[in-house]
Amino acid sequence: MSGRASAARIREEVERHARVSFSRSGGPGGQNVNAVSTQVEVRMPVGRIPVGTRARDLIRQRLATRVTAADELRVTARRERHQARNRALAVERMVELILEAVTVDARRVPSRPSAAARARQRHARDRHASKKRARRRPSDED
Repeated sequence: MSGRASAARIREEVERHARVSFSRSGGPGGQNVNAVSTQVEVRMPVGRIPVGTRARDLIRQRLATRVTAADELRVTARRERHQARNRALAVERMVELILEAVTVDARRVPSRPSAAARARQRHARDRHASKKRARRRPSDED
């Protein structure tokens, strides 16, 4: 399954199974903030996310601060003045978080420094040593 297809599938499942609630946003904004419930909270049961068992474990581990005791992934959005835009932002953020959490990092292949890198290190070391040498008291031999 390609990245786009899985993102579309995840988005579809979030739209279908997520619980959405609205509340007043708070903060500056005058009458709009005081009167309109524009803050959106989206909660999606981790068990309903269309990924494998290992990926669900990764989600629980990597997004632990966003997973509730009821095993729901929780995302809020309150940037926009309109409830619909905040809802779209929250759903999009949830999809991005899920995709980021299930992406397995590429395994690092250890390598040796190149000849040029070793030469730069040697040059820096020699420059540093000569600077320190210049600060010493002259010896009796000089």
